[in-house]
Amino acid sequence: MKPPHRFEELAAILATPEGLRTVRLLQAAGLLAAPPPAPAAPAPPRRPEPISIWVPQETNDGQRAWVRPDPLPLGDHYATRKTLKPKTAELPLRVAFFGESVAAGYLYAPHLTPAQVLERQLRAAIGRDDFEVIDLARTNETLPSLAATVRASLQIQPDILVLFVGNNWNLLETPEISPYAPSVRARQRFGEALQAEGLDGPLRQAREDLRQVAEGTFELIALLTRTIGIPVVLVLPEVNLADWETRQPVVRLPGVPSGGVARWHELYQSVLGYVEFGEGEDPEGAIESVEEMLELDGGRCPTTWRLLGLIRQELDDPEGVREAFLAEVDRSAYPTLAFLSAPQATSLTRELLRDAARRHGFFAVDLREVFAQHTGSPLPGRRLFLDYCHLTREGIQVAMAAVAAQVLRLSGMTETDETWQSLLSRLPAPEISPEAEATARLGAAIHSAHRLLMSGPKAEMLDLWLDSALDASPGVESAMLDLLEARCAPVPAVLTAAQQRNLASPYRLLLQHGWRWDHLDADLIEAIARVLERRGRPVPLARMLLEHHGIRPEGTELADPFYLWEPLERFYPEVMDLEDLPQRGTLRFPWPEATFCLIVDGTSDVDLELTARLPETDSGEIGVFVNMHTVTLPAGKSWTRATVRIPAAALEPGLNRLTLRFPSPILPADPFQPVIDRLKLGLSADLHPVFGEVASLRAGSICNE
Repeated sequence: MKPPHRFEELAAILATPEGLRTVRLLQAAGLLAAPPPAPAAPAPPRRPEPISIWVPQETNDGQRAWVRPDPLPLGDHYATRKTLKPKTAELPLRVAFFGESVAAGYLYAPHLTPAQVLERQLRAAIGRDDFEVIDLARTNETLPSLAATVRASLQIQPDILVLFVGNNWNLLETPEISPYAPSVRARQRFGEALQAEGLDGPLRQAREDLRQVAEGTFELIALLTRTIGIPVVLVLPEVNLADWETRQPVVRLPGVPSGGVARWHELYQSVLGYVEFGEGEDPEGAIESVEEMLELDGGRCPTTWRLLGLIRQELDDPEGVREAFLAEVDRSAYPTLAFLSAPQATSLTRELLRDAARRHGFFAVDLREVFAQHTGSPLPGRRLFLDYCHLTREGIQVAMAAVAAQVLRLSGMTETDETWQSLLSRLPAPEISPEAEATARLGAAIHSAHRLLMSGPKAEMLDLWLDSALDASPGVESAMLDLLEARCAPVPAVLTAAQQRNLASPYRLLLQHGWRWDHLDADLIEAIARVLERRGRPVPLARMLLEHHGIRPEGTELADPFYLWEPLERFYPEVMDLEDLPQRGTLRFPWPEATFCLIVDGTSDVDLELTARLPETDSGEIGVFVNMHTVTLPAGKSWTRATVRIPAAALEPGLNRLTLRFPSPILPADPFQPVIDRLKLGLSADLHPVFGEVASLRAGSICNE
């Protein structure tokens, strides 16, 4: 390893011909506003700069250090290490660890993080404390801030860099390539690409922009590390293929005899019936239906690929399943999203990472290969993943063993070429308290409730994680009850007594666990009640809900997003409440159904007053379903108000599903031209058809004599 280097030298590096070429790449990628001027004379020593949120300070003994602010009660996005200091000796070798929420130990942190596990594995492997790992990972990391943090980290003289990135790129790196982008010029650019090449235009644009930003970032990191002499280990992520689904509605489709969108959804229901219940078709017939769906949507809808993979599972075709599920992840592209998706590394991401390793001499650790060898399966699932990409304790252990093996080879501190398999076989599993393990598993249930969009019910997935949490530590029941109380309260969760109790609990729920989610969380609270009842701990859920959320005689507005059964089933900008975009006063649905939470005592009839319209259909009927009770209401392009009475006999005490079912929209032969026209004017537009729009859904109880 090279001796400690000086951060002051980095400005001179950027003034070399190679440095100036890199600067131009960074400018093109938007990572630098202007090139640094070439110094006319020797530059004075640079003032110390912050390293991410660590701020330079002088210690009492006059030494330099970087100190982070204290985290808030619900935590923050960064590692909890309080102080960073420059190296003063050759040993221990310093490994600087960077990355996104996976690298930060999402759902386990601060109790257990990949950086902690890596440090313990390295020290145990050689039997000495000759390694230290500095954790600079953070959730929601982006490529520009990664480049800045890597550059600033050179002030503390790392000997090796480990970069564990890529899962965020499908959502966070090209947000301006969207029909909902706040920038007028970004919308116009999207419309121009859509007009020139159809949907392939914006998708290509996003790929090219991502490639430019990624190449610029790694060009800078390579320039700095190559000049100073620091090796870089690049970790290629893997994602949960087996258990995580990304259901998205189909985009607008050209008119065909039966209506493209209508036909796609008809086929979807048919295939879903086969996948869930074995109804209707045989496997070959189901494959034919999915192939027709692929032909209709051009292979761009991730939902179609998930269905194909599920059918191939029935046919015992593991390679076919893997190909279909990988295609599902790749088709969850930001420019064509309707529902908010989940961060997952796509094939393009992995290609860019492999290319960076080849071009710059980085050392690649491919978790896809590692996990497949470890489990003997090409379909990683809940054994290694808590959700879409965040790792279980075993997943962290295996991933960091692969990284540790590479770091050991680079360090030259072992005589044998240690493999990750040999490290796993001889090193103990990471230690964690039962309370922390249970909290992470409860977090997996919460995160699945919030972010998982499945074609079928997700009760099995939620029950599995809740049961698993209770198995790890039965005391986690207290956190589950706190969560129930917070969801049933009439105020935001952070203002409840349950919040205060949980802050002092060994099962403390943080920002990463979704504590601040302020919807009713119907799937989750039902699952908690169900799991606890099976264990002989019944919860009076109906009574808790009725106390503050039962419908009132004067009426309760169910169109408040709080009462949506699945809040993500809306256009994602309306879910995210973006500051730069105005809030809508109505609910719009790019899916044929919308489900609401109706909370009643079950003893009275309920009047529903619906104010709605069908924005892309001249006339039709909206079906209203409450349990087994069904009625229809007329609707059309204009706003219509109608009232229907639901008899008490059709209602259960407590939580009831109230579903609106909209007819398929009738689209013109060229369904994208109106979209293009709006985008070229700089207005937002919908790539997906709007099935229904609801201004009000008011429920009031009727006193039965």
